[in-house]
Amino acid sequence: MKMKNLEKFEKYVKGELQEGELWEFKTSLETNAELANEFKLYLEVEQSIKNNQKNRVFDTLEMIHQQNKTNKSQKTIQLRSSRFIAAAASIIILLAAGIGLIWMQSHQSTSALFNQYFEPETAAFNVRSSSSSIEQPVLQGMQYYELHDYDAALEMFDKAPNNLMGKLYGGLSLMELGDFDKASVKFLAIIQHNDNLFIDQAQWYLGLCYLRTSKQKQAVEMFTSIADQNGVFKTKAQKILRELDQE
Repeated sequence: MKMKNLEKFEKYVKGELQEGELWEFKTSLETNAELANEFKLYLEVEQSIKNNQKNRVFDTLEMIHQQNKTNKSQKTIQLRSSRFIAAAASIIILLAAGIGLIWMQSHQSTSALFNQYFEPETAAFNVRSSSSSIEQPVLQGMQYYELHDYDAALEMFDKAPNNLMGKLYGGLSLMELGDFDKASVKFLAIIQHNDNLFIDQAQWYLGLCYLRTSKQKQAVEMFTSIADQNGVFKTKAQKILRELDQE
């Protein structure tokens, strides 16, 4: 594959781009149509390679099975049986390795999607847009969040455990720290509250948490629910479902 950005694509899919490189790459995908098309082609080729590897394994198994059936001489059968066992053992090893490769590529693919769509909103936006009074610990927590001090932010949000804005930014802080399961709990609490300003955001980020932890069924269900609504994340949810071949 002759692609001038091949090395960068591979690093992105494997999660090896540094923070500055990652931001630059994601921005380029949004603004550079040629780069976006090249990246789409790269993903399609990788998927094709993965499918071909799997098909070759099963074709080899079928060929061995058919060869064994046509051997009617007991001596030949015995000889071929030993070869079949050895070949089958090798194929099983290859198949296991192939399944592992497929899982890794699938995991890398969902991770790449997560990196593409995870763009947390700034705390300043919600401070200005919220009509509810902001408790002092939550305000301080969001200031820490803006400074990327997520541990300190979580300490402040925990001082106002019933504040929904604190739960939202607590969840975002946990996502930044890589604890997606705990983040999911925060977002679920917001959704279950049902009467608040942050349900759209909680649903979106919960879907991304499911995506990042390879819980694809739950992710698809959440993004489908978002796509069926008329919220701010409707279009993004439709796009991500297309990426997952679920729309």
